[in-house]
Amino acid sequence: MKIILCSIAFILLQAASLRAETKIDVFPQTGYDQATIYLNLGMFWAGIIGLVILLRLKLRELERVQKMEREEAEKEAPLLE
Repeated sequence: MKIILCSIAFILLQAASLRAETKIDVFPQTGYDQATIYLNLGMFWAGIIGLVILLRLKLRELERVQKMEREEAEKEAPLLE
């Protein structure tokens, strides 16, 4: 039963792919333009990674400062005896 369903699905997908024969060029065909696009994509992702790293550093710094403030508040708190 599975084989029959898989074969029917395969035939339908092949028929659908025959209709979509128009090919749309996403990237330009010249090497210079492709290099520019890939360079820009690389710079974009490097920027995103840099922002994530900066956010992580800032969050660690905030946690460290909050921990220091909490420890100072505990030291200054009066003891109940």
